[in-house]
Amino acid sequence: MAVSDDFSTNQSDAASNSEDAGSMKAGAPVYHRHPLSFEDGNLALLAQDRYFIVHRGFLCRHSQVLQTVFSNPTDTRKLLNRPVVEVEEKWADLGCFLSALYDGVTHLSSSIEDFAVMAAILRLSTKYEVEHVRIEILRKLAPTWPRNLLSWDIRESNATNAGLYKPRAVYPHPIMVIPLFREVKAYEFLPSAFYDLSRCVASDIVSGWSYPADPSTTWHLDMDEIMIVLKGKEQASRYLSTFIVNELEGREPSSSCLLKDDPDPLKRRICPAAFEAVTFEIVRDCNGVVCHRVTDPLFAILDAYLMQKRDTPIGRGRITFRACDVCREEFAHSVETARNTLWQKLPSWFGVKLENWPQTTGP
Repeated sequence: MAVSDDFSTNQSDAASNSEDAGSMKAGAPVYHRHPLSFEDGNLALLAQDRYFIVHRGFLCRHSQVLQTVFSNPTDTRKLLNRPVVEVEEKWADLGCFLSALYDGVTHLSSSIEDFAVMAAILRLSTKYEVEHVRIEILRKLAPTWPRNLLSWDIRESNATNAGLYKPRAVYPHPIMVIPLFREVKAYEFLPSAFYDLSRCVASDIVSGWSYPADPSTTWHLDMDEIMIVLKGKEQASRYLSTFIVNELEGREPSSSCLLKDDPDPLKRRICPAAFEAVTFEIVRDCNGVVCHRVTDPLFAILDAYLMQKRDTPIGRGRITFRACDVCREEFAHSVETARNTLWQKLPSWFGVKLENWPQTTGP
C-alpha cells in the first residue's frame, strides 16, 4: 500500500521501506515505526519521532482519559491512512505503557534493572487512569518499599549475602524513587524510601546518585526534599542515642536473672558486663565501619540483641560475656518495642501524612 498521507515514514520491515522511500516528502521529518504496531490497528499514536499503530477501541476500554482524547481530535493529519493522535510523551515510555496494556506486567519486578520500565508504566498508568495496571505496578513495588517492619526486615535480608549488605545491587536507589512516588501520589511508599536514604552519609544525599550501568545520568533531589531527609536523619540518630542511654548504658540485670544470686561475684557481673560490651560496640559505630551499615538505627537496635545471640558476630571482636537467657529475652522485648516505635514515627519524621501507618498486613 502506498503511503499517501501527511507524514514521511521509515517502517521497520523491508517491504514497507521500499514503499516509504518513494513517498517521503522532501525536507519532511521522518517518523519511525515502533515494533509495537499492528497491521489491523486503526489509530496512529505519535510520540516524538516514533509512531505506534494501535487499536482505538482497545485503548478506550482501558482508559477513559484516552477515550476522551480520541473523541475530541484536534489533529486532522493521516499516517498510513489512519487518524493521528500526538501525545506529549517520550516514545520509549509510551512503548512501555502500551506493552503493559497489550502484554501485561507479570514479567517485571522492582529490581534496579526493571526500574526505568516500571517507572514509565506507573507514570502513564496514573496519568491515563488505567487503574488495574497502576495497582499491579504498586503491588510489585510494595515489598521493596514496605509499610510494615516485618516486610522491611525481609527486604533487608534479601539484600544481604554472606554477611555483606548490598542493597544497590538489588533495589533502585531511593533518590530515584522519591520523586516518582511524589509524582504518582504513592505517598505510602515515601516513609521507607526516606528512611533508606537517611542511612546514607549527608554528602551522598546532597550530591545525588548515578547508576553504575549508566554513569552519564545522575539523579538529584531538590533542596526541599534534601532538607526533609536530613531532618529525619537527625531524628533517627537522636532516637538511637536515646535507646542506648535508656536501654543499654548501665542496664541492670532482670529481676529474674539466672546469675544474680550466684555466690561467685564475677558470675553476678556477667549480665551487666555483656550489655556494657554491646554498648561499646554500638557507640563506636561498629555497625557502620565493620558491617557496612552506615547510620542505620533499625539495624543497630536489632544488632544490639543479635550480638548476644551469635556465636561469631560477623566482623566484630569477640564478645566475651553473654547475658543469661532471662536477661536476653527481657532485652529482646525492649528491642522489639523500640524498633516498632521507630517505624511508627517514620511518617512524622519525614513529613508524610498517612492515615494507615504502619500497615498491619501485607507489605
